[in-house]
Amino acid sequence: MDNFTAFIYGLVQGATEYLPVSSSAHLALLPHVLGSSDPGLAFDVFLHIGTLMATAVYFYKDWFHILKHPLPKAAQHDQSSAVHLSWVHLIVGTLPAVIVGALLNHWIQDHTRSLWVMGVSIPLFGIILWLADRQAPKERGIAKTTIKDMFLIGCMQTLSLVPGVSRSGSTMTAARLRGFKRQDAARISFLLSLPITLGAIVYEAKHWQEIVDSLNGWTPLIIGMVSALVFGAIAIHYLIKLLGKMSFAIFAIYRIILGAVILLLG
Repeated sequence: MDNFTAFIYGLVQGATEYLPVSSSAHLALLPHVLGSSDPGLAFDVFLHIGTLMATAVYFYKDWFHILKHPLPKAAQHDQSSAVHLSWVHLIVGTLPAVIVGALLNHWIQDHTRSLWVMGVSIPLFGIILWLADRQAPKERGIAKTTIKDMFLIGCMQTLSLVPGVSRSGSTMTAARLRGFKRQDAARISFLLSLPITLGAIVYEAKHWQEIVDSLNGWTPLIIGMVSALVFGAIAIHYLIKLLGKMSFAIFAIYRIILGAVILLLG
């Protein structure tokens, strides 16, 4: 893989990881667009290191708060700017995907990593996100997050193991169904992304040297990670701002169009 291709992969990963449009689907499409071979799931995980760092850096104040509060507090007044998640919230929200991934990961990778599956799941879950966004109440802020909320959001996150569903899209959908405001639904989704992404990176560690060797060195890998970090931070910043002014409808429309394109390619 040349350096420019690695940069493009990082750009796409960073731009789509936080938007509810499925980064895995976009990464799977890139070989068709660039005329290159698929670098594989393990290289995707390397790119996730970049977006993991974007999550850690952009929300550094949130993480300091979480580190100081391992146990959940009682529900506070509805202050969207305040962070009241704890270690327990994140653990409860992460466990469902960890358990399902440990039990079914190989089956999922063998049977769902195809353009046909993505062509169906992308528009389907885009429509579900739109319906949830349209019908759900818009009253709750992140300060009122309960353990039950995080468990249900975490259960929805397990669906993102299927390519095309979108981890951010599934968790934002669940958060909206629980009545969280759009910006707070996004914030919960982003904070919840760090532990599951870190777990995936650790799980794929056994393939790191193999991927580095196939890339003919560390340079493409570093370029991809830095690119994902920069564009990931940009995506976080502008999505949170946009969700204060607009709905998720634009993402549903985009996913329907993207799903049709993928089915045509398949």
